[in-house]
Amino acid sequence: MPRYQIWYIEGPNASLKKSSERIVEAVSFAEALAPFTCWPVMANYNHSTASAWNPGTCLYYQQGWEARLLPDDESQSCPD
Repeated sequence: MPRYQIWYIEGPNASLKKSSERIVEAVSFAEALAPFTCWPVMANYNHSTASAWNPGTCLYYQQGWEARLLPDDESQSCPD
């Protein structure tokens, strides 16, 4: 099953802070992010990353979850 690195990001647009990092197994980005958010999930053009941003935030302060698909050979732990 594919593995995804998931993290939460929030703050003023110029200084976003990353937290709550973890690795999950799921069949898709939407399934990987579902336990953390109900916000719409958008994958990038090559489906290597995706994000779910709070639609109620403005351009200057943002909240969201981001995910990246991990290669099969990458370790099970989150990077430092």
